[in-house]
Amino acid sequence: MRRAVGGVLLVAAMLTGCAASPEERAHENVQDRLDGVHGGFLERRTHDPTSTGAAAVESLDAYGYSLETTVGPDEITFLRAVGSVVESGGGLSYEQVSVGACVLVTVRFGEGGSDRGSVTTEPVRCPEGVQFDTEKGVQTVDVVTTDLETRSDDVGEPPPDRSVCHSGELCTEGGG
Repeated sequence: MRRAVGGVLLVAAMLTGCAASPEERAHENVQDRLDGVHGGFLERRTHDPTSTGAAAVESLDAYGYSLETTVGPDEITFLRAVGSVVESGGGLSYEQVSVGACVLVTVRFGEGGSDRGSVTTEPVRCPEGVQFDTEKGVQTVDVVTTDLETRSDDVGEPPPDRSVCHSGELCTEGGG
């Protein structure tokens, strides 16, 4: 009986020792946020690959989440501040860690035809006094990082528009 309990405790200790710390989880969440920002800009640009200037800014950042926007002749850049708050434990072992990063999204214009431009999202140093968009609202964070992976993709063709047919309805757009 003692061996079984000892074995269970050993396995439990090994499993908890391998678990990511709250700071590691928050850092992973911030990387996910960078990836999400990148994917959002890429998707919006895919649907509107030819706009430039103010029209492109409106198309890409309609809600004005960017801290700074710079419009150039060949590209537009958007500075965003993203973060994550991770809580763990409870009672006396409660811990809360927040990590944030500033990311620069560069939307390069294409030359037409098959060149629809590109979107690159990379971590950059934050300006002083930045507040970060986290799961718990806009706030300051404990740790500001630039240790994130850059994402860069060419703007692709938009996905085809597809009608949604529900079971039991008349469907005129293929499938059924």
